[in-house]
Amino acid sequence: MLLVVGADPQDVRTTAATLARRFTPDYRVRTAGSAASGLAELERLARRRDEVALVAADQHLPDDDGIAFLEQAAALHRGIARVLLLEMDRHHTQIPFTELPALQRATALGQIDFWLVKGWVNPEEWLYPQVQDALSAWSRRHRPSHVVYRVVGEQWDPRCHDLRDGLMVNGVPFVFHPTDSDIGRQLIRDHEVDMSRLPAVIRHDGAVLQDPSLPELAGSHGIQVRPSDSEYDLVVLGAGPAGLAAAVYGASEGLRTLLLEARAIGGQAGTSSMIRNYLGFPRGISGGELAHRAWQQATLLGAEFVFTHRVTALTTDGDRHALELDDGGRVAARAVILATGVTYRRLGLPDLDRLVGAGVFYGAAGVVAPAIAGEDVYVVGGANSAGQAALHLSRYAARVTILVRGPSLAAGMSDYLVRQIAVTPNVVVRLRTQVVGGRGTARLEGLVLADLQEHRQEQVSAAAVFIMIGAEPRTDWLAPALRLDEHGFVLTGRDVPAIDWPLPREPHPFETSRPGVFATGDVRYGSVKRVAGAVGEGSVAVGSVHRYLAELAAAPEPSRGQAVENPASA
Repeated sequence: MLLVVGADPQDVRTTAATLARRFTPDYRVRTAGSAASGLAELERLARRRDEVALVAADQHLPDDDGIAFLEQAAALHRGIARVLLLEMDRHHTQIPFTELPALQRATALGQIDFWLVKGWVNPEEWLYPQVQDALSAWSRRHRPSHVVYRVVGEQWDPRCHDLRDGLMVNGVPFVFHPTDSDIGRQLIRDHEVDMSRLPAVIRHDGAVLQDPSLPELAGSHGIQVRPSDSEYDLVVLGAGPAGLAAAVYGASEGLRTLLLEARAIGGQAGTSSMIRNYLGFPRGISGGELAHRAWQQATLLGAEFVFTHRVTALTTDGDRHALELDDGGRVAARAVILATGVTYRRLGLPDLDRLVGAGVFYGAAGVVAPAIAGEDVYVVGGANSAGQAALHLSRYAARVTILVRGPSLAAGMSDYLVRQIAVTPNVVVRLRTQVVGGRGTARLEGLVLADLQEHRQEQVSAAAVFIMIGAEPRTDWLAPALRLDEHGFVLTGRDVPAIDWPLPREPHPFETSRPGVFATGDVRYGSVKRVAGAVGEGSVAVGSVHRYLAELAAAPEPSRGQAVENPASA
C-alpha cells in the first residue's frame, strides 16, 4: 500500500493518480484528507495485516503537523518510507528554501526519509526516481528475493554467527533457518544434513556445505581466493573505503592493481546502517551499499580482488615489494598501499570474551538485529559507529541503552546523530557508565554495570551487547618492516623520523618509512577517522604512487637481490 495524506483534495488526487499510473498493480494507492483519517486508515490496514510501503504527507495538515503524523505512521507500520510533501516556493527549486529550517530539523533527526516538492511538471524528473528508490529499499527488506544460500544452524552459536556475518557484510543473498524451526527441520530432512557438523549451508542448486570455512564458502560462490599473477604494479591491502578508493584510482589510471582483503568489503564502514554526512548523498547511504558500489566500480575499471587471505609479511628486494599470504602464497608489487584499517578494541572481560558471537558482538553485527526483536540490548561506545548501531537496533529491540564512560555524547559523536538519538523514544543514554562483567552460559543473559560517578554496580538483563569502544590497528606483522608509533599506527610522510628514511628525497605524501610502500585510512597515524577522509586519502595516495613509479623508471635499476636498507627493519 501507498498512502497519500494532504489538505488540498486536488493535490492529493493528482499525486495519487500519478503514483498509481506508475506503480500499479504492484502497489495500491490510498488517500486521506487529514492526520486523523490517515491514522484511521493505517490502523485499519494494520488490523488487516496489509503491508504499507510508503506514506507521503503534507507538511501542514488541517489537524496536525505532517512530520508528527509521519512519526505516528512509522510506529504503526515499521520500516515504511516516510515522505514529506512541501509546497513549491517562489524560486521553484527542489529544496523549498522558505521551509528550510523545518526540513533541516526533520532530516537531521531522522524523522523523514526524504521530501518531495509538489507542483512538479514532469513526474519522471522529480517524483518517480525518489519513490522508486524508496520502494526498492523497502522491497529488499520485506519481500522475498533471490537467495543463493540457506543457512541452517543455532541462532546463538558463535560459529553460525560468524558465517552469517561473513555472508551479510559481503552482500551475499541468504536466509537463515534455526534448526528448531519448521523450515529448518524440513531442510535437514530433505538434504540429509549432518547435525554433528553445523552450521550447514545449502546452495541454490541443492549442494550442502557442512560447517564450511569462509575460504571454502567463497570458493563455492565463485569468489577469487588467489591472485591470478605473481606480480602487479600496485597491491592494495584492505577493502575499506581507503582501499576501495585506491583500487578505483589505481585501475582507472592504468596501473595493474590487485586488492587483497581478508574478510569483507567495506571494512568497519561497511557495517554502518546509515551514513548521512557523506558527500553527494543527501538522503544518506548505508556503509554496505557505498562499499559495494565502489567494489563494482573498481572491478569494472579492471582492478582484481582476492578475498579470505591475510598478508603475514612484507619484504623488499630491489625495486619489488613481496607480500606473503597466510596460505603460503606470495605476490610481488612495484608499489603497495596499506589500507588495513583498525579493529574494535576488546573489553578484556573473561565473562564476555567467552560469549563473543553468542550475544556479545564487537561492531554493529547487523545480522543479529532481527533476533533481538522485543529485547533489551546495549551498545557500548560514544562515537559515530555506536550511534548508528543504536539507531539501527532501535528498529527491532524494545529498548537500546548506549553506555558511555564520558560526561556527554557530543565529545565523540556527530551532532546529527546526537540529536536523532535524543528524539528516538526507545534509545536511552547512560553517561559515566561502563561494563565490568557479564553473565550467561550458552548465551549472554545480563551485564554488570559500574556507575563511575556514584561508584556503585548493578546487574541488568541483556539479550545482546554491541561493543564499539575505540579501535586499534593490527600491525604487529609490519613492525619489522615499517616504523610505527607507540600504538601501532603507521607513520607516513613528514611524520617518518629522518633516521628511518633511507633516501635523499623526502617521503611522498602517505609514504611510509619504506620507499614505495604507502599507508592510508584508519591504519595511518594522524588520519581523520571518517569515511570521506579515508576515501580522500586512498585516492590521493595513488598520485604519490605515480610519482614514485616515475622515479623508479628514471633511476638506474638496482640489481635484483640487492635489498633496500631500512633502519626500521634492523
